[in-house]
Amino acid sequence: MPSLPLLQKGLRVLVVDGTADSRDLLTMLFDAYGVETTTATCVSEAIASMQQALPDLVISELFLPGEDGYALMDQVKTFETTYRVQVPAIALTVCAGVHDRTGALAAGFCRHLAKPLDIDELLTTIIGITGVAQSAA
Repeated sequence: MPSLPLLQKGLRVLVVDGTADSRDLLTMLFDAYGVETTTATCVSEAIASMQQALPDLVISELFLPGEDGYALMDQVKTFETTYRVQVPAIALTVCAGVHDRTGALAAGFCRHLAKPLDIDELLTTIIGITGVAQSAA
């Protein structure tokens, strides 16, 4: 069985999901790699978190309480323009149709990944987007 890719320790990820189980699973996964994980349940919490500490990556569900993941990307784009930074984002979502994928990419997400979570695909995607991986010792 091939080994999973290794994420760089200290990578900062903001996980935005209205479901506690999803947030907890990603936090537990990232903790095992030494990734600094912050979580938010909705768009307003996510933006407030970004204002406190800029993440290297946002991972968000599209289906969120209140405003959806598309609204989050609108806010992220405004944040990027205001602060002159780039914050890549992955949609990790139950919204897995072709229309959802197309909409997510058009909204500004770098990638659209469907739930249930494929850990290897997620880790490989994160490394591809952030360009940082830890070498296996």
